[in-house]
Amino acid sequence: MNHFRNFFATVILFSTLFAGQDLTSAKIRINENDLKGAESFLLKALDHPKDKWEAAFHLGDKVYPNQKEWGLVKKYMDIALTSPKSLKIRPSKNDRKVAMNTAVENSLINSYNIIYQDASGYLSKLNSFQTEKERFELINEAINLCIVGINLSSNQPGLYALASIYSSVKGDKEATNKYINQALAITDLTKETKIAILMSGGQSFVRIGEFNEALNFYNQALKINPKEPSVLESLGSLYLAQSKYDLALQYLNEALDISTDDKKRVDLFFNRGLVYLKMKNFDEAEYNFEEAYFLAPEDLEALLGLAQALEEAERWRKARNYYMELIDQNPNDPQYYYGVYRTFFGEGRLEDAQEYLNKATALKSN
Repeated sequence: MNHFRNFFATVILFSTLFAGQDLTSAKIRINENDLKGAESFLLKALDHPKDKWEAAFHLGDKVYPNQKEWGLVKKYMDIALTSPKSLKIRPSKNDRKVAMNTAVENSLINSYNIIYQDASGYLSKLNSFQTEKERFELINEAINLCIVGINLSSNQPGLYALASIYSSVKGDKEATNKYINQALAITDLTKETKIAILMSGGQSFVRIGEFNEALNFYNQALKINPKEPSVLESLGSLYLAQSKYDLALQYLNEALDISTDDKKRVDLFFNRGLVYLKMKNFDEAEYNFEEAYFLAPEDLEALLGLAQALEEAERWRKARNYYMELIDQNPNDPQYYYGVYRTFFGEGRLEDAQEYLNKATALKSN
């Protein structure tokens, strides 16, 4: 009897030690950055009664984020979270031991950040679509990726805001509103974060053309901080879009009075220049565009606004000088040549006008 008892004890001990070796072998390969090799040992270690939680963690923390297999990341992190509360691990060889739930939380934030960067990248791709169908598919891909990240870490607001932006590009008012409100429902948001979410929501509704909803979000942000320049600027831009020029100037003036950031002031002077341009107050428009250009001489948009303000005022020669400067900085943009054409035409210099019209037409057809 003793013989059999010792035999079974040896078998149990051997199997336990062997399973523990799988996790050890996996860690060696992780340290060597051989994640593919580590994966097979970690999957074996899942069968070990004590090692399974740490094995699951390393699969969800290292192996599957590297492959961007986010469904598997969630699967194995869920397993890791079933560990005893007393269990502590080293997330990597140079880390101190922490509770498993802390390790998982930190790891999921890292995965979330990877997804956020990838999802943000779709913004730059939207202008490269060939057909409306391709654009629609791209937007859906972006939204689906946002949802994957939200499922990994639902208390982070960034991907909700991104999903709302993509939904607004798609023209989906209901989804735009849903994702912004889900972001706002997250507990313990800082004031700064809440303002950023509200601003994003407002901009999304402006994109759809729903100005009343946008105004509601901006006003909520203003209640949190009545002296936030970005909120005041957005309200000014919103009223400009609605041709409510007095209100637009009111908020842009307030923002300029309190803003000390030169980059922000460039935008404010530029937007105020647009308001005055719409009001046919060309002197004030010229002054504001000049201020924007003075603060940011590399800002071609400010320079273009200045040229257009002078053109509207029929100050042909001065406007042409700025259009010529724009051509020097970017000789391949036809709109600058059209600007020169119009100034020559305004002066009655038809031969010179025709020369620049030809140049603009040639560039546009390329």
